[in-house]
Amino acid sequence: MAECLLNASSEQYPILKNFTFQSAGIFTRNNQPASSNSQKAIESKAFSLKEHRSQELSQELIDQAYMILGMTTAHIQQLEFQYNNLPSKIFTFRHWLNDNEIDIPDPFGGDIEEYKNCLDSIEESISGIAQYLESHCQN
Repeated sequence: MAECLLNASSEQYPILKNFTFQSAGIFTRNNQPASSNSQKAIESKAFSLKEHRSQELSQELIDQAYMILGMTTAHIQQLEFQYNNLPSKIFTFRHWLNDNEIDIPDPFGGDIEEYKNCLDSIEESISGIAQYLESHCQN
């Protein structure tokens, strides 16, 4: 869902056109379709995940990354434990929001409302991500 929203937001935030966003999981298997609830949640925003396939995070993907965004601080801590040579730019999605909620709860296995809440939280985070990239990148 995050990959889809970030890629779809490039019209609103042109800086995002300079980046390729990829979703990769710490605890996933490769080539799995998006869950039914992920698909339903993203369809509520008029997008589709029908062609999406999961990919496991790898050192190769990390080495190619300009920045890594994690859903939770626990995900980031797991990355720091499990992988080498992480980019210096590693944040939670909600890092730039001025509230106390820095984590986006993982909806895996939850009901459709949990997925929609997750999606809304990701969407809310995009403006801060775009502002950060604008202030730290040369066009």
